[in-house]
Amino acid sequence: MAVRRLNYTGRKRIERQRIDIEILGMDDGGVPSFTAAMDLDGLDLPHDARLIVEAKRERTSRRFEWGTVGNPYPPASCSLAGMPSNPGFRVMVVASDGTSRLLALADNIPPKPEDANGGESLLWLEEADLGQEVWRMDFGESGDNPKMLVNKNIPGISAAVRQDEAFRALVIPEALRAVLAHALIVEEYDFEDDQGIWSNWMGFARQFYAEEFPSASVDSDGETAAKAAWIERAVEAFTEKRFHARDKYATTRGQ
Repeated sequence: MAVRRLNYTGRKRIERQRIDIEILGMDDGGVPSFTAAMDLDGLDLPHDARLIVEAKRERTSRRFEWGTVGNPYPPASCSLAGMPSNPGFRVMVVASDGTSRLLALADNIPPKPEDANGGESLLWLEEADLGQEVWRMDFGESGDNPKMLVNKNIPGISAAVRQDEAFRALVIPEALRAVLAHALIVEEYDFEDDQGIWSNWMGFARQFYAEEFPSASVDSDGETAAKAAWIERAVEAFTEKRFHARDKYATTRGQ
């Protein structure tokens, strides 16, 4: 069945904090599902406007009818069967008059992983065949949620990332460094953007490092150097104020 194109003219923006999407556990067939909560109060949207939640990853997408603004309700199934892992989401409010006019949109919404805890819920964990590598970062296509790949051939590797403090002390700061570098240098994150994947990561970083973002020209060598310096100071602040990597490692190793 073809997906009807939407008319994006004059749409309103739905702030990211109004949407809460959570990935649920696997069913018996190993397929995850999700749930969504939306706060649309005060946006002056028609009560009969349709709500649509779209999961998307790479070139694959699925749309779920979610009732109306005045009466939101999930479909019978929110299964993500057939979707690649680590999808992003968007919520659309569509006119009910048959014009397919998009009235409001929240885009690039990262869901909470099932085992979310604190800021690290932004980082997805996935087992993969990595040969002799223990872990690596995967950023997928532009706009995808970053994820940490860990070697599926190492018994207990996912549990180690979540629970082994010595392992985490070595891995987590470097993962944060890689994410910030990808956002700021590769993707050239726009500091004025307050939605999407990277804005969430920048908000996380600003919890423990409040220094202003670099403001040099995007195309200059000075910009890249300033961003790299900002990233190093942010990771240092993370390990000092939030993660205490050295102490975790030393305590675990009995030093």
